[in-house]
Amino acid sequence: TISSGTVIAMGGGYGAGIGGGHCGDGSNIMINGGTVTATGGDYAAGIGGGHSGDGRNITISGGIVIATGVYDGSGIGGGAGGNGNNITISGGTVTAIGGESGAGIGGGTKFGCCEGGGGCGNNIKIIGGTVTATGGGYGTGIGGGFRGNGSSITISGGEVTANGGLYGAGIGGGHCGDGSNIMINGGTVTATGGDYAAGIGGGWHGSGSDITINDGTVTANGGRLGAGIGGGCARSGNNITISGGKVTANGGEHADSIGGGFNGSGSNITIKDGVLKM
Repeated sequence: TISSGTVIAMGGGYGAGIGGGHCGDGSNIMINGGTVTATGGDYAAGIGGGHSGDGRNITISGGIVIATGVYDGSGIGGGAGGNGNNITISGGTVTAIGGESGAGIGGGTKFGCCEGGGGCGNNIKIIGGTVTATGGGYGTGIGGGFRGNGSSITISGGEVTANGGLYGAGIGGGHCGDGSNIMINGGTVTATGGDYAAGIGGGWHGSGSDITINDGTVTANGGRLGAGIGGGCARSGNNITISGGKVTANGGEHADSIGGGFNGSGSNITIKDGVLKM
């Protein structure tokens, strides 16, 4: 637990700045205040897992936090080959920058194409604060790293800016990763996907599904050939509901504002209320 002071933490070898060493998980990490700068070692998260380690049960409620992953590690969450689970931000000013294939907040890169191998960002909650999350080249701003899915992501307040890397969604899946069970209940959210990726939903070759916006001011910008909200290039956007708030969705070239990316389908899209611009 860090509650005050100035903390500069740099991981050595394959260790996280704050969290796990090589092949180690980083868990039960709490930052309530102070100024914290955490930079991972090679293939490790800034805050969370070392190389091949998960980052979980990470809570930030105050302070100024800058977390930077290196190579395939996330800014906050999993190292290379690791997942980022149960991450909650309720206050403070947080800047999270993923390494080359890591998410800003969420998973590091996924090892291999089979089940397991890390890469996913699950159960991520932002309740308040000012949060800027930037994915590495193949990672999402908030969600999955390279080949990783982003799921159970909830934003209820605060000011959130999420920028995908070259092929990652702003919020959702990394390159070849899906974005699902994403809910926005409030706050000011700007999500911008990289090339071929959705603003909110799937990364390149990733689908976006079960996305709900109930309130807040939301701007979702798809990258080239990616939907504003929904699927990345050649993938679908399904089960998308907007029931309130002010929503601006901008699809990339040849992609839907809400629905599928280029050459992808859109289905079960419901707009109940709110102010929508497309």
